[in-house]
Amino acid sequence: MVMARSCDRRLRTICIVVLVTYALSNFLYVTFNREPPSLLLLANATWWKANMPPYNMSLLAADDLKFLVDKPGFKFLINNKRCEGSNSIFLVVFIHSAPANFRNRQVIRDTWGREDNLPQDLIRVVFLLGSVTDPFMQRRINQENNLYHDIVQGNFFDSYRNLTYKHVMGLKWVTHYCRQARFIFKADDDIFVDIFQLTNFLKETFGPTGGVANIMMCYVYRTPPVKRSQRSKWRVSFKEYPGRYYPSYCAGWGIILSPDVVFKLYLQSSKIPYFWVDDVHVTGTLAELVGVSHLDFTEKLDVNNIDIEKWIDSKDVMRPYLFGTPNSDMATILTLWNRTLQYYQRPALSHR
Repeated sequence: MVMARSCDRRLRTICIVVLVTYALSNFLYVTFNREPPSLLLLANATWWKANMPPYNMSLLAADDLKFLVDKPGFKFLINNKRCEGSNSIFLVVFIHSAPANFRNRQVIRDTWGREDNLPQDLIRVVFLLGSVTDPFMQRRINQENNLYHDIVQGNFFDSYRNLTYKHVMGLKWVTHYCRQARFIFKADDDIFVDIFQLTNFLKETFGPTGGVANIMMCYVYRTPPVKRSQRSKWRVSFKEYPGRYYPSYCAGWGIILSPDVVFKLYLQSSKIPYFWVDDVHVTGTLAELVGVSHLDFTEKLDVNNIDIEKWIDSKDVMRPYLFGTPNSDMATILTLWNRTLQYYQRPALSHR
């Protein structure tokens, strides 16, 4: 009897060990060998279908081009009407870039921002800059623009405190010069994008043709606390923003918008006081005022540097992540792009 009980206990212990080992091995396999997640497809719905033109230009003042938010005397120091002459554009991309980030802009031109990546889907890309005080740097920017014709520069000084001017300038530029675009994508100049996956997702989800509306897709920060630390470059004083929490808003390095949302945000931008944290102001405060809800990609597409490194180093060529991580270095973006081309069986880019 005693021996039988002892055997039963040993058997239960062995079973428990086997089950725990099996569960742990499965967890580790999923964690370290998982394929990047596929995009979240929306259920069949019609909330995004647009029946009316998204831009009612009669709502703008006759001298609208001379104003930006609360700034009279605005003008484009450099402007390229990249959408002119094209009746139908699938995607227009406006990219926040610091004036000195020449390398970043070139890497994007050579990789995911190449306008001939998708011959069947017309794409236009512009880089948004503020003004600079260094004449030599301005000459370099002018030379760059003469070569690529993709710079849009406003006459506000380029700085963190002026990022909202830059963001709204992008909305203004689309409103005045690229109203025929079906989708708008706002990005930063240090992010990787699988442009093939992005365009396929948009077409499969919203159809190859037809109007779309009410779309703001991004990684969403849910009512985060306002940063008050003196050590943070994003520190905000109580005078600047008295509330303890921000409204939910988009991470600014990758935001997909429909034309009507661009226009609504732009219209509202001159009606409330300026706030310098552009992601909060434009995709939080303004979005809340115009009644736009966020379509949150965070849970489905969240990625970190460890995930990216594992994907790069994996022996199998797996589906790319839709985005890389923010603040990526240019070597990483080039490597991600070549791995992406390998997945889609396209010739790799020579690093330069």
